[in-house]
Amino acid sequence: MRLLSLFTGGKDSTLSIQLAQEAGHEIALLVTARPLERDSWMFHTTCIGVQHLQAEAMGLEHKYVDVSGRKEVEVQELYDTLRVLVRDYGADGLLSGGLASRYQRDRIEWLADRLGVGHVAPIWGVGPREIMTEVLARGYSVIIVAVSAHGLGPEWLGRQLNREYVEQLTTLSERYGFNLAGEGGEYETLVVDAPFFRNALRIDAEPVWLGDRGYLRLIKASLASKVS
Repeated sequence: MRLLSLFTGGKDSTLSIQLAQEAGHEIALLVTARPLERDSWMFHTTCIGVQHLQAEAMGLEHKYVDVSGRKEVEVQELYDTLRVLVRDYGADGLLSGGLASRYQRDRIEWLADRLGVGHVAPIWGVGPREIMTEVLARGYSVIIVAVSAHGLGPEWLGRQLNREYVEQLTTLSERYGFNLAGEGGEYETLVVDAPFFRNALRIDAEPVWLGDRGYLRLIKASLASKVS
């Protein structure tokens, strides 16, 4: 299939792109929703603005779609743009990186149905531990850019995931009851490098802590040559 990929820049949507390509699908375009309000129900808001650089590193085209961030309205707004992109790029499917969120899956399937295209979700239903293991095994460089769960303090902002930190996350997720892979919004990630990236992403960001949650505020970003 020729796919439009809904792309956040995080570990799940990046892994889904690689898995879709390995399965023989063609990625026509990466699409990143850019909510105007921070408390979007559907879309990521942290470090939005670097995804075009990640796309360039993957050798793929990319577009941002501005949406209001208001519940349900933002989904309709995305549809209004996607129907044009599906036609212009000759796409016959949407690609998503959801693991277990019925809220997100139902709305993406609604989009696909209205657009008259298929929906490819290669990691749907995969267990959180399996996802974390796969991301590490594939050599992704992933940093945590937002946290919003008991047990995750400001010290987690900007951390690059490795086996030690994943084990710490596992212990904390069991203690506090959050999803190990962050599927419920407990934390958000950004992939800054992967073996199939042509260049690495470099970001300059500052932590913002709001008492019980926080995020990295992007200052600037660029692509850099990989160190051989």
